[in-house]
Amino acid sequence: MLDFIIVGQGIAGSLLSWFLHKAGKKNLVVDNHHLSNASRVASGVTNPVTGRRFVKTWMAEEILPFAKETYTELEQVLNETFFQPLPILRLFDSIKSQNDWSTRTSQQGYTPFLQNQTVINLPKEKVKNDFGAFEITGGTRLDSEKFLAAYRNFLQAHQQIMEEQFCFEELEITASHVQYKEHVAKKIIFCDGAQAIQNPYFKFLPFQLAKGECLILQIEDFSADKMISSEAFVMPMGNDLYYVGSTHDWHFHNDQPSEEGKQELLANLDAFIKTPYKIVNHRAAIRPTVQDRRPFIGFHPEHTAVGIFNGLGTKGISLAPYFANHFTQHLTQNTALLPEVDIKRFS
Repeated sequence: MLDFIIVGQGIAGSLLSWFLHKAGKKNLVVDNHHLSNASRVASGVTNPVTGRRFVKTWMAEEILPFAKETYTELEQVLNETFFQPLPILRLFDSIKSQNDWSTRTSQQGYTPFLQNQTVINLPKEKVKNDFGAFEITGGTRLDSEKFLAAYRNFLQAHQQIMEEQFCFEELEITASHVQYKEHVAKKIIFCDGAQAIQNPYFKFLPFQLAKGECLILQIEDFSADKMISSEAFVMPMGNDLYYVGSTHDWHFHNDQPSEEGKQELLANLDAFIKTPYKIVNHRAAIRPTVQDRRPFIGFHPEHTAVGIFNGLGTKGISLAPYFANHFTQHLTQNTALLPEVDIKRFS
């Protein structure tokens, strides 16, 4: 008998599988390698200080070091390189934003991420920055496509993956176990991203799906080592390629790139980038966002063998390691889930 069946091999399913594997549990991951999976399209950026008010990421002191430790360990296990530091330059849009930033630099808890207290002036022939910029330290970037491909190879080598679309009609649930086709397990955990909107067991959870679009550009002689953030962000990918993101559309009809999304990205980009560029690719995906911006972790109130790990939203790259481990401890040692992420808050 398996210990767990995990549905979905995005960032949530992969990391939950990893921590359960480390805990000595027998797992099977079911995944159809959906190319529009939000984890595969994501920029992979972790930004410790975000928003117009320069607010520190929730639980940054615990979550960010743990993410770094986890991805670094996985690089060694998988014998791949997919995780790196990413300094971030944020453009000021006014004197007021300069003053707000200056206030933040002296506040407790912000100094690890705002170490450079100097206003930075970027080359005006390349970037419009009338009020300058400031640097955010502690940012990172995960090449999520490369990581997910490497982890899929790991699952294949350990015979822990079933490569197909999950079929709910094939799932049988009893008081003591679940069975999916010929596979029997103690529990099943859904890490199915935006596809959870079709999950019959978790319709009571308040998902707010959002479509995000991005562009891949070729820009010669630009900023090869730091991300620049303003109305859009421009992230270096190497070889003169840059990831530009992203849109946030609540009212969408499909998961395909749209002309409206492309024009929104270009308008935001042209507001501060003066360097010529060439569009190489245009991608889109549906994010599993949540009303209160906290993950969904826990088990169905009636079917106690049916669990969920989802709702990581735009910060999934940073949240997934910490909360995959948090969930694993709950599953293996019966530790309590944080009330902020436990789905009991909705039941």
